[in-house]
Amino acid sequence: MTRLRGPALRVVLLAAVGLGGCSSSPGAGKTELHVSAAMSLKEAFTDLEAGFEAEHPEVDVVFNFAGSQILAAQIVAGAPADVFASADRAQMERAATSGRMQPARVFARNRLVIVAPASDTAIQGPADLSRPGLRLVLAGEAVPVGAYAREALHRAGVRDAALANVVSNEENVRGVLTKVAGGEADAGVVYATNVTGELAGIVRTIAFAGADDVVPAYEIAALADSPQQTLAGAFVDRVAGPAGAAALGKRGFLPP
Repeated sequence: MTRLRGPALRVVLLAAVGLGGCSSSPGAGKTELHVSAAMSLKEAFTDLEAGFEAEHPEVDVVFNFAGSQILAAQIVAGAPADVFASADRAQMERAATSGRMQPARVFARNRLVIVAPASDTAIQGPADLSRPGLRLVLAGEAVPVGAYAREALHRAGVRDAALANVVSNEENVRGVLTKVAGGEADAGVVYATNVTGELAGIVRTIAFAGADDVVPAYEIAALADSPQQTLAGAFVDRVAGPAGAAALGKRGFLPP
């Protein structure tokens, strides 16, 4: 069996976690609909793209996937966008301070899991994240999954000891997965929906016992200053409707 190392391994890991910003290129002569969405929504929203464009053949959906805190900051700074989908309410409220947001609605929920390299069976629950010497990687405090993780650690009674083990704070959930899958950390906290495909053989997931009431909730809204109000509203309706529920459910998201 050939073992990948260095740059070759990193290429495989980046492909597995699906890192990257925009998933579509503008179509010539089409109306562009700019959707800024949390990185954890990348696969589900990409699944929805073809159906929406089939219903609206004059439209090219252009995605901007990043951490919700980055997207909210872009909106506050005046960056063009037609729709914003956030992984938590805090970043949607931050975007709303711009005065640019229509009312938001919750369209999906998720759950947190601990991830560790597949070969490491020592970690069995959140208490193990406080072990001296363990290398823990989280998303940053302003990143929704990082905020959720810290609250879950608090509920599990291990917040201070676990945070003392943090060796890296990432900009989004994919950064956490990359560090754990690449062996740069012993454990991390991500969304359950992120551990799919090739990653399922690279990392293993552990239930986050003791924090069942920490339930990540996703919100979506059109921007009030979008030049494509009708299309933006239609995209929001699709995500929050039956087609969105099917695509999100297929990727492991929970109903709102």
